[in-house]
Amino acid sequence: MKRITLITLTFFVAITLISCKGKSEKTVAQNTQQEATGMAAAFMKSAEKSQAEEKAAEAEMPEQKEPLYEAAARHGFKMGAVISYQTVQKSAYTDMIKADFNSITASNEFKAYSLLNQQLSMKSENGMPVMNYSQADKIAQFAQENGIGIRGHVLVWDAYMPVWFFKEGYSKDGAFVDSDTMKKRLEYYIDEVVSHFEINFPGVVYCWDVVNEAVADGLNECKADDERRVRTLRGGTPNYFYDVIGPDYVELAFKYARKAANKVNPDIKLFYNDYNTFLSPKREAIGKLITSINKKEKLCDGLGMQGYVGGYGQQAGCMNSNDINLFKNAINFYGNLGVEVHVTELALRNYEKDPATAARHENFYENFFKMLGAANNENTYLTSVSIWGLTDNPSLPKTDYSYKMNGPYCGIFHYNLKKKPEFFRILKALE
Repeated sequence: MKRITLITLTFFVAITLISCKGKSEKTVAQNTQQEATGMAAAFMKSAEKSQAEEKAAEAEMPEQKEPLYEAAARHGFKMGAVISYQTVQKSAYTDMIKADFNSITASNEFKAYSLLNQQLSMKSENGMPVMNYSQADKIAQFAQENGIGIRGHVLVWDAYMPVWFFKEGYSKDGAFVDSDTMKKRLEYYIDEVVSHFEINFPGVVYCWDVVNEAVADGLNECKADDERRVRTLRGGTPNYFYDVIGPDYVELAFKYARKAANKVNPDIKLFYNDYNTFLSPKREAIGKLITSINKKEKLCDGLGMQGYVGGYGQQAGCMNSNDINLFKNAINFYGNLGVEVHVTELALRNYEKDPATAARHENFYENFFKMLGAANNENTYLTSVSIWGLTDNPSLPKTDYSYKMNGPYCGIFHYNLKKKPEFFRILKALE
């Protein structure tokens, strides 16, 4: 490293010699060589100092006596993490997953907009949609080979849904199909996807988020008289499931998913998943939605609490101890409806790097997991916790979606996948 740096610096400065006047080439070359040597030495000294500081920080970390998933199992829940087609191909990342997690959730690859293939659907002989599973299968294969369960995420989600899925001939320029045609497409899609993973990777997908984020935040995105607040709009974009199928699309999706699961594996659990699940009045609206889904028969086995906690895109509002209390109350609220609870996309947000804020984040993580363990020791409603704000990413620009959702310093791992104090605070909380 020292030799490469020295050569690079010498070459850079040597280029300027062509335009130098008034000095002998020998004198300039000597000065250049001395300067380059000094700069290289300074660089190496700085690098050695950084490495020493990093090793010192690692040395201060407590000894890890057990994997995270074993600590979580004592309190009755799985320990999960997020994965993607890109990260499943990186051995450092998969080694991290294998060491401490027994559940994974694909970030995007199991979603309809990732699986649906427009060109093949347009050529479909039976008029039903066609899927491409190549990327999702890589994740499922990794899970199968390592005995890790998958949370299937997600069968029905209005966000980013391609409009052609709702159109005649699967053409973006076509007319919208009628409700009956769309119901057939949706039932076929759900049956095909659930069956594909169970047939090819038996028992790996242990649950599915059937419907995601169907409850509106405000009355401006749902019918004013709908106590379940099923969204008709998302940021001004229509919810095509609602518009084309009708307001009962949520219940229908669960019926189709239950039928599909019963065909291949009745043990697959079905979940409704959403964000801000611990805040009123959305919490109560979600409760009414679950009750309506299960009114005639139990179709929904559980509620997924996404778990983005803190200010959205800003430090203000982060690490508020009252959020921990609200979260615990929500776990009990949903559990009392007769369903399991999963924390599905946990991100305890933090946007600042300074030591004082870092210490607060460590404490907040420990207290949050103390709450989860204590809550489950009382009622055992909680059966899985998945962390999506898994690693720091200091280089994220403020305009990035992940910056707003997670924060650059939200992780329990550094960006290089080395464990942060937050990791060990979880272990401490679950002792």
